[in-house]
Amino acid sequence: MNKMGSIKKLFQDIRNDGKDPRKNDIWRIVLFALNNSAGLSIFHLLGRWSYFTQNVLQLGIFLTAVILPMRLLDAVTDPIIANWFDRFESKWGKFRPAMLAGALLSFIPALIIFLYPVDSNIPIWGSYIILSACYAVIVIGNTILMTATRAGQAVITQDPKQRPVYALGQTIFDGVIMMFVAIIVTGNVIGPMQEPTVWRVSIIILSATSLVLVFIAMIAIRNRDNPTYYQVTTEDIKPKFRDFFLLMKTNKPLRSLLWATGSDALAASVRATMSIYLFANILMNRPLVATFEVVTDLLIGLPVIFIGIFFASKKGSAFMYIAISKFQTIIAFLGFFVTVILIPANPDYMYTGITFRVITILLIFALYISSLGISTNLVNAMTGDLVDYEHSKSGRFMPGTIGATITFAGKIITSSVGLIIIGVMLFSGFSGTGASAVVPENVFVNARFHYSVLVMVFILPAIGHLVTWIAMRNYPLTLSKMNEITMELAKKRHLQ
Repeated sequence: MNKMGSIKKLFQDIRNDGKDPRKNDIWRIVLFALNNSAGLSIFHLLGRWSYFTQNVLQLGIFLTAVILPMRLLDAVTDPIIANWFDRFESKWGKFRPAMLAGALLSFIPALIIFLYPVDSNIPIWGSYIILSACYAVIVIGNTILMTATRAGQAVITQDPKQRPVYALGQTIFDGVIMMFVAIIVTGNVIGPMQEPTVWRVSIIILSATSLVLVFIAMIAIRNRDNPTYYQVTTEDIKPKFRDFFLLMKTNKPLRSLLWATGSDALAASVRATMSIYLFANILMNRPLVATFEVVTDLLIGLPVIFIGIFFASKKGSAFMYIAISKFQTIIAFLGFFVTVILIPANPDYMYTGITFRVITILLIFALYISSLGISTNLVNAMTGDLVDYEHSKSGRFMPGTIGATITFAGKIITSSVGLIIIGVMLFSGFSGTGASAVVPENVFVNARFHYSVLVMVFILPAIGHLVTWIAMRNYPLTLSKMNEITMELAKKRHLQ
């Protein structure tokens, strides 16, 4: 069969023809991904928390330490909120009320953080308390919002071939949000990145837009937000809080995914924070971030994600996740060595335009970043698989708890991100508060900072993907296995 025939056959397999009760309308699956994009929109800005508090509010490097307790709080609230979610039900459904509540609790405190006055008369300890408290509320709100996203994987569709389609929607919508943040915050459209106005305009637009996205996602899941798809039957066992901890002991596929996502999450969090300095202090052109992210998302990212979803739908989510982890390990290591060779730590090196060196480095980095759209978003599809696997094995339907178990490990591990960033800054000579803590842009800082940035952006992610590759080698939930499980569950729910 030729390539066009394969694509046509794939579309026929995944579209909803009304004959398979496990399937849902493709537009609903794609648009439900807007809920995830809405939740992540705030964290695209909070991902630059250390840059914002250090270089804009000039509160020093130590406010970055807030990331540690906030990540721990995030991890602790996950099982609590997830257990509540699995038991929660209202006349408006299970998912939509949680989505709306989570959105409001995320966006309102985010507005306070990024509208915070600069050079105010508020004592520095007072600023630390206010900003930390707002961050804590965002953590709780975002946990509710993202619990609904992860749990929704089990009901938005029960067809394992359709589940990767969600990743397509998530990648596209997340890419649009990331491009917006890149253009407005780093592209000098409104002003320099260290100007407060840039962040204030960004958060106002992001909050309003994200609330609209949540409402659209609520419409998308409406036809599945009813007891037919999530009510515990008389044969099922109601989830308990202790199941959160038992899962890690009894569910082998879940343990593999915990290792994989935990290692990736740490690397991704550090890379997201430090990559701005790759442009500002190694390539010597921080505004290039905006152009890079737009080109990467549109010209490279979309073709890559279409290829990834094509193979994930044909071979299974786990197969594609393992394959892309191998590629990411190689490309990240390559990025480090190529950058070290082409741009050594030299105070005399200055950015002179789009040279061969810059193009080579950016191309490698773009291929790596684009591949993340596949692996990161396929985790949600595999979460739905794990929910069905656990339901068939133990009789417990608990999408919230399983989703929270996956994120719990990642949040515990990434709680150290703030300490890692502080360590890099202290190692590189930045300390204190005020102007002395500001990292100058488009200049060579020192050799320690130069190599630290490269290690954080390339080497740490490469190690994370290597761990993922090893952890997922014997993952048992193949496409054929999931087809068997979901057909069994469809009969149990009397959908067939």
